[in-house]
Amino acid sequence: MLALIGLALAIQGAGGLINNLAGGAKSWFLLNHLEMPDGLRIAAHALMLLAGLAIVLARRGGTRGTPTG
Repeated sequence: MLALIGLALAIQGAGGLINNLAGGAKSWFLLNHLEMPDGLRIAAHALMLLAGLAIVLARRGGTRGTPTG
């Protein structure tokens, strides 16, 4: 469940960041519907992306590439 939340945060953050940097209009990205300065909105999207990636990577357990046994 936590990995799903992390994935949703990463998608919202990355998509919103791309949408705002490309000069897109309001869309389904959550932060685009809140009244805030553009600079703060872009920073918030970046933070959402980083938080989502951190959750997803933490849920993976960091065991990739390590021998078992």
